[in-house]
Amino acid sequence: VDTIRLKMLKVAAKAVHSARYTIFKLCSSCPYKKEYYQTLANIRGLKPAAV
Repeated sequence: VDTIRLKMLKVAAKAVHSARYTIFKLCSSCPYKKEYYQTLANIRGLKPAAV
């Protein structure tokens, strides 16, 4: 868990809000940029559990 937190959550990013979207802008030298965006895409694809 510490490795995931270190690599995915402790990232310097800027959240930009528009009327419809919230965009995370990462610095160009971020070493885990591809993994970060893939994780966000995976989270978006999750479906809520039926109750």
